[in-house]
Amino acid sequence: MLLGLIGATTLTSCTVDGCTDPAANNYDVEAEKDDGSCTYPVITFNTTGNDGDVIGEGGSATSTFDWTNSLARAELNMDITAATGGSFQVIIEDADGVEVLNETLTVGIGDDSKNVCSTSGTAGTWTVTVYLTNFNGDGSYSLSQGC
Repeated sequence: MLLGLIGATTLTSCTVDGCTDPAANNYDVEAEKDDGSCTYPVITFNTTGNDGDVIGEGGSATSTFDWTNSLARAELNMDITAATGGSFQVIIEDADGVEVLNETLTVGIGDDSKNVCSTSGTAGTWTVTVYLTNFNGDGSYSLSQGC
């Protein structure tokens, strides 16, 4: 009976607490029990300035917001010069839900900034979705009506 109690205590003490969410910045592959310490990348959007920032420490995140575009096209500027890993993607759909722009920057592959124009779409309320995948560092983006 005493040996069984010692064995149970030993097994319990080997449980590793930590962040168990693979999308978190501080995901711990060895953690078996979530301890509430997970932190996540941050995606911001300034609706008055049509721009935003992305900040991550290795995690993944998604954020969607509405953007009013009174014209049929949009210009996107995006930058990851201060990032050291992962990718940053922006997808824009027009007022009819048609994808008019889909751009990705990946650290270490190609350029670390882009200035692109969407295809023509329907003016009105457009949907912008920002994806960060295993993103480490800082980035930014801005939208302009027309191009």
